[in-house]
Amino acid sequence: MIHPYKSEYKARCFEIFNELDGWFGSEEINSDYANQLSEDGAFVAIVDGQVEGVISIDWHFESTAEIYSMAISLKNHRKGLGKKLMLSAENLAKEKGFDFLHVKTLGDQVPHPGYKKTRAFYENYGFKRLFQTKDLWDGLPTMLYVKSIEY
Repeated sequence: MIHPYKSEYKARCFEIFNELDGWFGSEEINSDYANQLSEDGAFVAIVDGQVEGVISIDWHFESTAEIYSMAISLKNHRKGLGKKLMLSAENLAKEKGFDFLHVKTLGDQVPHPGYKKTRAFYENYGFKRLFQTKDLWDGLPTMLYVKSIEY
């Protein structure tokens, strides 16, 4: 069900980013997310032969890895794909010797129901709020979460 990303999945991943209108900002931003996907730091969730979820990791410094993007098709929300993708990303970061995962998402100053679910997902997975700022995404409140990788 969870497989390493291959470039042949890029178009479907872009479709998933676009499907989540309101979570991801625009076709241009979604294209950036799709273009960032790489075979050394991304996974896809395949259901019935179709890519239905994606997670990508950006490798920072020697100890911190970022969950750069994560998206699950709407019809597959709340079915465990996000947890499986997150576990795969965390295990890869662990294999590479990283100590922390971090992720950015829209902060809680904006009452968006989708992002409320997103923040709850990260918190339920063990991420802790580090800080919130308006300095990253054109003045939008951005919440930064961090999680220690346990060995």
